[in-house]
Amino acid sequence: MPGLSVTAHIVTTDPPGSAFERLETGQLLELECEQLTVGSAVAISLPVGDGARADVAGMPITLLGYVAGVKRGRSVVIAHHQPWRGRLTIRFFPDGTGTRIVLESSLDQDGISWLAHKRGFAPPEPPRSDRHRIGLLVSKSGSAAVFAQATEALAALAVEEINANGGVGGVVVELVIGDDASDSAAGAATALRLMKSGCRTIFACVTSATFNAAASALQNTGVLLVHTVLNEGGRSRRGILRLGERPLEQARAGIPALMSETGSRTWFLVGQRYSWSYGAHWATRRVIAESTGSVAGEAYVPLGTIDFSHVIESITRSGAELILSSLVGHDEVFFERQCAEYGLRATTRTFALVLDEATQQLIGNSDADGVWAAFGYFQAATGNDDLEKRYNANSNELLPPLSSLSETTYEAILAYARAVDTPSAGDPETILRQLAVTPKSFTDNDVPLHRPILIAESRRGRLYPRSL
Repeated sequence: MPGLSVTAHIVTTDPPGSAFERLETGQLLELECEQLTVGSAVAISLPVGDGARADVAGMPITLLGYVAGVKRGRSVVIAHHQPWRGRLTIRFFPDGTGTRIVLESSLDQDGISWLAHKRGFAPPEPPRSDRHRIGLLVSKSGSAAVFAQATEALAALAVEEINANGGVGGVVVELVIGDDASDSAAGAATALRLMKSGCRTIFACVTSATFNAAASALQNTGVLLVHTVLNEGGRSRRGILRLGERPLEQARAGIPALMSETGSRTWFLVGQRYSWSYGAHWATRRVIAESTGSVAGEAYVPLGTIDFSHVIESITRSGAELILSSLVGHDEVFFERQCAEYGLRATTRTFALVLDEATQQLIGNSDADGVWAAFGYFQAATGNDDLEKRYNANSNELLPPLSSLSETTYEAILAYARAVDTPSAGDPETILRQLAVTPKSFTDNDVPLHRPILIAESRRGRLYPRSL
């Protein structure tokens, strides 16, 4: 099916120059961009319908991408890769004493399908006996979409490489994508749709809230569910596997080192109101106590929070010198920006458990300076050039940066193909046992099998690995 173009109009009483400035400063379409210049990371929100629906289907659409063109006072072009790949062109035309703003968005087949799923109109894809289908449950929209930006592209690269080597048992592997919209109920429904589409295994690059909901929905279905990104762990159960980093290992790598470097001992913990942060804060409290530090305060906020002024006031009142953030995606973006705005960089240091390269990029060039992150993979670390070259090979446009969250998904899919092709892989549990020896997997005791946790520091908009 050929692509489509969708056009919308906004009328404002401001003259074109003023309307352009309102867009640039985030007063129109909730534009987020540190500097409106070509190549800058950007997020922009598009309203859906009349706003009457309060569920996921009625939420605004947030496009994530890069500024591809700017003509000041006249137009802005955004090349976006989430929730689908396309271009948004915003033009400003005089309309009497005001301005008519014309938005034109390109929609390919993926975009059309995504919009259909968002509105609840798309049924599962009919299973095919000549395909070995696997699912990717990923946050293409919602607050967690920031950290999942490169995941779909890397998952597709893994499938491309598997098929180039003969597929799985001589059968072509097909990747089916599902968006959880950063919502656990929507994620559970999407996991069931992937199952009904014939996916034998689903790789989940989502929050723990969605993973747990999907695990419950898929229980006793025979479908394998693999959590590919960092998580707090949990009780083992047939049919599920948790890969990725654990907060206890992140905390042990970063907390004592940051306390030693700063000479500070008092912490304030900031997290989301669900299982990931509860588990992460339990782990960090344990390591803080082991390091003879103390916790002066703690705050939890719902996923999707944009105003952290009350949290920052609590941090200031507590007298804490160190901040532990377990915030996810866009929440982490808003928090770090506001910490810089309120002057906390001069009085505190921050250790952020989910500050990956894509999140850092949207924060901007200086607002997260000095913040530490901890993962098993950083794009800037030595030895990662080959994957980065293959990732960029098929695109002429800027792509979102790689991160541990996307790279682990790539590795897990490749490991799955190897596990299925082994002679002993006769049942799902055998496949899971094979997957459990991938580079980022953990034993039952949450001990990392291979890769050590690396520490990186944010400087001038990038994460640079440190030697500790």
